[in-house]
Amino acid sequence: MYFWRDNVPIDCRCDLTFIYLKLVKMKRNEFYKDASLLFKKVSKQIVGNQLEDECSVIENTLLFAIGVEKLLKSIIYDVNPLYVLESPDFKNSAPIAYYADIKDNCEVAKDPNEDVIAFHSSVLRATVFSKTAFDNKNTLMKLKNARDIIVHHNFSKLDIYELRTLLKRDFYPLLRDFSVEHSFGGMLNFFNNLNPKLASISSSLQDDIEKQIKLKLEGVTASWNALKGVNTFNIKKVEVETAKSLEKDYVFPAECPCCKNQALVYTTPIMSFDSYKNEIIQTGLSTKALKCLFCHLEVTDYKELDYLKIMPNIKDKESILETYLGATDCEAVKEA
Repeated sequence: MYFWRDNVPIDCRCDLTFIYLKLVKMKRNEFYKDASLLFKKVSKQIVGNQLEDECSVIENTLLFAIGVEKLLKSIIYDVNPLYVLESPDFKNSAPIAYYADIKDNCEVAKDPNEDVIAFHSSVLRATVFSKTAFDNKNTLMKLKNARDIIVHHNFSKLDIYELRTLLKRDFYPLLRDFSVEHSFGGMLNFFNNLNPKLASISSSLQDDIEKQIKLKLEGVTASWNALKGVNTFNIKKVEVETAKSLEKDYVFPAECPCCKNQALVYTTPIMSFDSYKNEIIQTGLSTKALKCLFCHLEVTDYKELDYLKIMPNIKDKESILETYLGATDCEAVKEA
């Protein structure tokens, strides 16, 4: 019998999936099994109130992050096992993904490279196939960044309070949404049947992001409506200031949800090693904050960024620069 994921028989899936997997005879997806093992441990720690000291928060954040990275790879692997490989070319990937079908070893690597893509690449690729990953991209990147600090930097760079909240508030709903979307069987496989308690803990810490955002936008919009009617307000000057900020690397425009002018989206590049070119290349962008110089809206919280679906408008950056600078007279440029 073929398996989609550990302990889930393929005959529970659609006929087309069964035919596809039977044809390619791919390796079982072990990423899901690994992720489940880690999530069960973290679930017990959260329910057992074991997150009070700094060391426990750091340990469980690391386990959560590793589990999420493996879960994202599991989603990508189920689409195509080659998509998780760092070197997906035929010679290397054939003996890894389709080892059972190999009849002649002449055209394949004798010692294939089984290295897989990094966390950030896993996030970017999973967002293509998973709505939950797309809707929680900034949360996932927050977790990835925490993992990087734990492994590579000093613990003093961590915000322990924020990470404790991430574990107690966001662990359950994030994994629940992944489980529902991809039929992962989270109640047993992720939460070890502790989901009622995990849900209760998460619920007690929810700060109602929707209500919070709506009130924030309402207040800023009201201030903007008052500001734009004041004679001393120089909108052309703000356009120039915005344009000057947009000239910086990794700063992009996005329509402000309050005033509908162009706000600034601050990002950091996501870098990855390209084994073909043998060099490090940029594979994406991580959104850090939104700031509008017109109405003064600022959004830096990763949950708020996810809720508002803030995305940098890379394509129109140059045209917006030309519009803001071209519409400004010399006096306004001088004053800016």
